[in-house]
This record gives sequence, structure tokens and C-alpha cells, in this order.
Amino acid sequence: MNLYPLLMAPCFRHGKETPWGGHMLRDLLLKDAPEDVTGESLEISALPGHESMVANGAHAGKSLTRMIELWGDALTGPTGGEFPLLLKLLDTLEPLSVQVHPGDAYAAEHEGKRGKSEAWIILSAEPGSKIVYGVDTHGEPLDQVVAEGRLEDCLRWRNVLPGDVYYIPDGMLHALGEGIMCYEIQQSSDVTYRFYDWGRVDKDGNPRQLHIQQAVEVCKPGLDLEKREGTTVLCKGGSRTYYISDTHFELCRLNLSGTMPLESGRMLFLTPLSPCVLRWGEEEMELKAFDSVLVPAQLEGVALVGETKVLMSCLPDRPKLIEELGYRAENVAGLVD
Repeated sequence: MNLYPLLMAPCFRHGKETPWGGHMLRDLLLKDAPEDVTGESLEISALPGHESMVANGAHAGKSLTRMIELWGDALTGPTGGEFPLLLKLLDTLEPLSVQVHPGDAYAAEHEGKRGKSEAWIILSAEPGSKIVYGVDTHGEPLDQVVAEGRLEDCLRWRNVLPGDVYYIPDGMLHALGEGIMCYEIQQSSDVTYRFYDWGRVDKDGNPRQLHIQQAVEVCKPGLDLEKREGTTVLCKGGSRTYYISDTHFELCRLNLSGTMPLESGRMLFLTPLSPCVLRWGEEEMELKAFDSVLVPAQLEGVALVGETKVLMSCLPDRPKLIEELGYRAENVAGLVD
């Protein structure tokens, strides 16, 4: 088995699937988006019908699902089932629907799927851009607020800037506002319950489907979180800033300054913010800004080379990270109960 890092070609969600989408994935990030209204670039995805494809090496043209079949745990590590994570880039010309995701137990019972926790890193934001991040019903029952059409008055808004990081556990009501480009790491799930869609209709005058009952059942109005500042540790070739390490995923930023070895044992999702080089053994690959690479779990001798920031997501190793960070572990969302 000749393992190597997989440069992934994304699958796009566009047109009526993402009526809020824009054109910046194509025009700014140089993605091969199929049309102007393209909201999502699914960079590393094994979702049925929305799979990313290998773009390099001997397995170019194969789907991620096929690579999981071929390489198994050598690619993913011991996941115990379905491919666990999904990486997206999003572009919002208009606001997304106000929505919430269920936890694993609710999603398994009602949808036969896993739930969804996720996180955002703001890549760019027009002046004055905002997100919806929570809801405050002032003590009133959420179902009553929704039934009386007062949900919009209770939304918590946050101004956002490039580099901001937000953790969105299951039950957190949320929505990206307009004028934002965003990196999103999430559980590999497509379960979303919409509360509200700003009165938006399609070309035939039809509104998008809402899921009020399910949304009320899974929403946690008491969640009142702030953006994550993270905590930084020095390492060979630069430093790492950890933001989130819950039971589903770990999110950090690699601050690359030279040659940074990457440990094996977990598959890694890498997205550089400007060009750099990825080396393994005697081979190397030049990465462009916003390329997305899946490094197999059992591939050893991998290193990044350059002067840039690289976003990295992976499955968590929480005991190891707690030991590494000590008292600073409390600065990482989801790491300390």
C-alpha cells in the first residue's frame, strides 16, 4: 500500500441548494465553481452525493469513499464506523437560514444519522459583517417565541472579523450573515433544522422548508458563547494555536516558520492560507492557498515547509492535549468539561 497525501478536488453545492451563495469561491479562492451562485465548496467530504475526489497521484479521479475502501484504517485511523468529518468553505452573498443541529442521540433516533457539531474560522468579512450566534428569549419558552413570530427579535448577533473562530456545538442556534467567507469543520452529517429563512423564496415563489418542531426540540437557548481566542504552544518549525477539541474534532492553526514535522497516527486535514510545501519521505508537493489535503493516518515522515498559516483539523486526542497544555487546556473549547 503506497500511502501519500491526497490533494482533494471539492464537490460544490450551488444554485437552488445555496440561494444565499456568491461567486467568491471561484473569483477569490480560484475554486472551479460551476456557477455564480455557489455557496459551499465541500473540500473533504464523504457525504453520499457530495463526495470530494482525489486530484493527485496514482489515485487521481477516485472518490474519497473509494479511497476509504482501498486504504481503510491506514487512511482514517480507527474511526469505528463511517467517515467522521467534513471540511467546507462557504461564501455568503446573503445570510444563511437561522438554524440548529441536533446531537448524536437525537439525530440517530429521528434521522438515522449522526448529529452535527461544527466550528467556523472567518476567512474574510466585509465591513459590518455579522453572524447569529445564539438566542436570548428573556426567560420565555422558545416555542412560544417562535409561534408568535418573535424569534428574530431574540437573536444574538456578533460582529466578525477575519481570523475570528466560533465553536458551534449541537443545540447552538446560528447563521452566517452576508459578506462572509468561512472555513467550516464539522461532523460528517447533513442534518440541519431551519427555524427561519428571512422570508426568502425561490423563482417560483416557494419558500424553503422549515423544521420548526425539530429545531425547538434540539435548540439550547441557554448557550451563550464567545469567539475562541485559543492557546498557543511553540513547536519545531513555528507554533500551534489550539481552538477546539471536543469529542468529535480538533481544530488548530499551524503558524509555520520553517520546517514543521507532523505527527502520524491521526488523519489530518490541511488548508494553507498561502503557498507552502508538503514533504513526505523523499517526495514533496507544492500547495496553493486554500488547497485542501488529507494526510493518511499511517503516513510517517510528513512535514510542512514555508512561512504561512495552515488550518488543521483532525479527530481529537483529548488526554494528550490536556497533558500538553496543562492549566491552559481551559482555553480550548470542549476540552475541559
